[in-house]
Amino acid sequence: MQFGLLGPLEVTAEGEPVPLGGTKQRATLGYLLLRTNRVVAASELVQALWDSDDAPVTARKILHNAIWGLRSMLASLPAPELGNPPALVTRTPGYVLRVDPDHLDLSVFQRRVSEGRAALAADAPETAAQLLREGLDLWRGPVLADLAESGFAWPEIEATRRTRLDALEDLFDAELACGRHHSVIGDLTTLVDTEPLRERACGQLMIALYRCGRQADALNVYDRARSALVDNLGLEPGHGLRMLQRSILTHDAALTQEVGWPVIRRASATLAPAPSETPQPAAVPAGPQDEPRPAPATARSGGAPTTVTQRIAVTAVLVNVRHNGLDDAAPGEINSTLCSAEDVVGQVVERFGGTVTASIGSVSLALFGVHGPRHDDPERAVRAALTLRERFADDQEPSLRAAVTTGQALIRLRSGADGASPLTAAGSVLDDGRTLLTRVPEGEVWMSGATRRATGTAVVARPAGDIPDAWQAVSLARQETGGVPDRAYELGVLNGLLDWARNRSVPHLVTVLGAPGVGKSHLLREFGYSIARQPETAGRILVARGPTAQDGPETMPGQILAEYSGILPGDPARVVREKLTAALWRLPVTEERRGRLRRTLLPLLPGMPAPEQVRMPEVLAVWSEFLAVAAALEPLVVVLDDVHRADDALLDRLEQLADGAGSVPLIVVATARPELLERRPGWGGGRRRVSTLTLLPPPNHPPAAVSATRKVALASPVGV
Repeated sequence: MQFGLLGPLEVTAEGEPVPLGGTKQRATLGYLLLRTNRVVAASELVQALWDSDDAPVTARKILHNAIWGLRSMLASLPAPELGNPPALVTRTPGYVLRVDPDHLDLSVFQRRVSEGRAALAADAPETAAQLLREGLDLWRGPVLADLAESGFAWPEIEATRRTRLDALEDLFDAELACGRHHSVIGDLTTLVDTEPLRERACGQLMIALYRCGRQADALNVYDRARSALVDNLGLEPGHGLRMLQRSILTHDAALTQEVGWPVIRRASATLAPAPSETPQPAAVPAGPQDEPRPAPATARSGGAPTTVTQRIAVTAVLVNVRHNGLDDAAPGEINSTLCSAEDVVGQVVERFGGTVTASIGSVSLALFGVHGPRHDDPERAVRAALTLRERFADDQEPSLRAAVTTGQALIRLRSGADGASPLTAAGSVLDDGRTLLTRVPEGEVWMSGATRRATGTAVVARPAGDIPDAWQAVSLARQETGGVPDRAYELGVLNGLLDWARNRSVPHLVTVLGAPGVGKSHLLREFGYSIARQPETAGRILVARGPTAQDGPETMPGQILAEYSGILPGDPARVVREKLTAALWRLPVTEERRGRLRRTLLPLLPGMPAPEQVRMPEVLAVWSEFLAVAAALEPLVVVLDDVHRADDALLDRLEQLADGAGSVPLIVVATARPELLERRPGWGGGRRRVSTLTLLPPPNHPPAAVSATRKVALASPVGV
């Protein structure tokens, strides 16, 4: 028997169609098949079958009748020769439709696409093209076409449709890699005409046309794509499409190579390096199921992306970089200048935890809080804007003005294996930002009243002209005595140790001791900001908080590993595995060693089951090995807050970390209360590459805190 979703809903047994009943019963079956082998609440089914305002009082009874009818239909089906028979089971708070994945066309399609992408990543385009075509051939028409025609418009229907488009683009990548650019032009032209906003397909068509000697047609595709993006979304094409246009104009020899459309993304801590820096895997069979081979940066990630719209509290930064002397410049020079400024804005924003969502000419929009609001998002946003002002003030040509606003916005997010990325944003917070930006003089950063109130005393501000509730951000504030004390000296010590570790490839452990309220967290935050403000990447910073009484010993190492891998709270287990695999793929180690790191470190991550015989000291030893290897790739700053709460196994590992890391630019900053010395009186004593920095309270600090603080000298790192 077979269940079909990829077209009109159908069930066949021994090649004959099975009657499915009335519309509500068919819709119930279709909705359960979209969530096959998962519990679907009865209330969710009612909402799927009726609009909230149109549901009759007998809705539950109608649903129960549909469930009874489906059970009768399934019971009448002959038992399959292979696999388990389908069953509709009651499970609180609703139902589960159990179907063998081999008997559902959507599951078979997803498996073929996943195998095709793996083959494409393993440099086997012929195999990839065959697998992808097998999956796409399962489609008989629009997904659940009969139910969609009856007025059912579930988000899953649109998500599945877009999954097909993604797979189609993967197929075009494989065909281009096989040199069949002539044969794909017709299908690509149809796709671009029906989906003009899909930049990847536009880029593939441009490559195919260029290889066929149709350079002018390829450039016309770019012009049409740009017009569609500007007219519909108010956005310029992405960096990848712009660079492709530039390559066509300059007849870049790389365009004639048999490769598909490169997915070009902004350099990020969670992405693999550029293809020229990434070792290319050989065409070998896929490994065991628990060790999937990741796709390099030029391959699309497996899994079906979905698009959701959420109302989120965000802080928006609109940045306008004005360039003088471009009116008479050549087009290539204009494009290069704008791209360079856009890259600088993106790098600074990402270092402060924000996301650039759009760039239109010389104006960029960045959002803070789209991946989970934080209390200091407004402060981070203002810091990023002030840092950009400093960066562009060094150049005599461009000048910058920025507006920062805080409030609720509707954010359209695409969720997939790479996490959630913002597509579009709308709301009064953005409208206010655009209006405010038009009033900002060059060289200044203004913020709304909401942002001003959210940043508190962290930013020195003054009223902005005659505009009500608008403020000019002058500078970052120094803390007054009696609040969080100024730690400029201690900050200088940390930056000095970081310079030493980075320039001499010397790992170091520094412990920051202090009583509650003395400013340890403030010092760490300023340390992170000082790294972000530097023009060149001084180091990648990863932060973990001390475990609570309910947390296990793996919490802090797991937080560091999750942040390095770009794993977000709520990511499903499949996405967690894929992100860890992609992060480890970047490391300069052998395939065997990479597999061992993955197997051992996976239980540290949230939601991952731990092996029965897990030995935490051994896992922490591999975690230390991972940090050393990651630091060999780029300078690494690991911050562990409140390590006095950590268990003895982690403390033992931290004391050995600096000596065992080899010659790599790695610095571990651990903050703790004086209780740490009560547990470990000899903490750090006599060890090389270990320092202890005590934060003493200011003179007017409460006496209780003074008595609680143990005075520990700053151990000299001489002899490292």
